Amino acid sequence: MLKVSFEKLVSYIPEEKRPDIKPLMKCFRDELVNPQIKCWRDYQMPLMGNPKLVDFAYNDWQPWKNDVIVAAFPKTGTTWLRDVCRYLIYEHDSEAFEFAKDLSGPHIYLEWGTETKYEIWEKLPWKRRVLGTHMSAGMLNLNRLRTCGVKMLKNTPMRRDGMINEVYPRSLNKFTAAYLQGKHSWFVKKGEGYLDHVLSWYPHRFDDNVMLVYYEDMKQNPKKEISKLAAFLGVKVNDEEVLKIARQTSFEATKQRMDEVALIPNFYN
Repeated sequence: MLKVSFEKLVSYIPEEKRPDIKPLMKCFRDELVNPQIKCWRDYQMPLMGNPKLVDFAYNDWQPWKNDVIVAAFPKTGTTWLRDVCRYLIYEHDSEAFEFAKDLSGPHIYLEWGTETKYEIWEKLPWKRRVLGTHMSAGMLNLNRLRTCGVKMLKNTPMRRDGMINEVYPRSLNKFTAAYLQGKHSWFVKKGEGYLDHVLSWYPHRFDDNVMLVYYEDMKQNPKKEISKLAAFLGVKVNDEEVLKIARQTSFEATKQRMDEVALIPNFYN
């Protein structure tokens, strides 16, 4: 399924410019067959994380001005917030909206795969990119991203158990048990956890290219919060469009869409 999804994605690129995705597929296949905890500097990464790609993103990648990167700890709403951005940014760009609706973690996360994926990004016919990452702030070259004009969205649930319980109600107990056993020290240093991931972003809360998005606020007043998000991204929307996006990106609607294109193994096992 993953191979088919990437083949569909590169079909939007003119045939003579399409990169060879075989090495990328091999990277994903090897990772799924033999998953390992890896490290970049002092930070730990779980399944799919590639230290070489993190290093490339930190030192060599040249993002586009007005790229949007949605950052969050795994399983705390990265996909949902990307979905909101997708509707805001691509609503009137039918081609980008079409291929973006099937994008999942392997396609757009900075730390997954190989540099071939970045080459695909460069060649896709989108005017503005919505990307994702689970990395904590210390794993990103935030000064360079700011200089390049990248917009950073940090999804920060105030009651993390509330979000996970809504999205993964049958897995909450497994998630909690694994978390307490230290199995979810993802994209933080050894011995750290979710709160350290959140706190890594705290010094950047007033950066002009960083916006902290709170799940509870979005759920309680989606019209107000989506309007704030649109203003931050420089997207013009009217009240009717905001209400439409709120309906289209309810957590229930987003989860249903992602269930239909599920490409990621169950991390709770």
